[in-house]
Parts: sequence; C-alpha cells; structure tokens
Amino acid sequence: MAIMVSSILLFVVLIILFSIEIFIFWGIFGEGATASRIAEIWYVKLILDYLPFATIIGYLGLKTFANYKSKKYIEYKTNIITLITLILIFSFRSKILN
Repeated sequence: MAIMVSSILLFVVLIILFSIEIFIFWGIFGEGATASRIAEIWYVKLILDYLPFATIIGYLGLKTFANYKSKKYIEYKTNIITLITLILIFSFRSKILN
C-alpha cells in the first residue's frame, strides 16, 4: 500500500513540476515568435522535458541511498520499486497524456 501511495504522490508532484515549468517559461518568454524560437532549441527542449523527472529521480536516489546506509531495507526496497514505477510511467507519458 505504501508503494502505491508513494508512487502516486511522486507522479502528482512530477505533473505539478511540469506545469510550473511551463508557466515559468511562458511568464519569462511570453508568446510569439521569439518564444517559439527559444522553445525549439534542443537544450531548452531537454530542460523542459527532463528537468522535473531528474529532480524526482534525484530525490528518490538520495532517499534510497540514505535508507540503505542506515540499514532500513524495507524503505530502501520501497523507494526502488517507486523509482521503477515512475520510470515506467514516465516512459509512457505521451500515450497517457494524449
């Protein structure tokens, strides 16, 4: 049960991070030709697509490492399963969102 709740909460946080990132980009660059030219640059696409995911993966990685070091093996395994679940959900995100 804890694995499911943790996975759902982190996926919701991931969606919220994507939304915040889009609004920040829109707030900084606005609408128009300049914003579309900036959005088409390869590294901007990379940042917009993978920064929230990397943030969640980094958080889970640090949490997993800390639980492994303190020998909390049940929480360690829960974090690994949550990490794998989020990677699977993220890999199918275009099919889920469309």
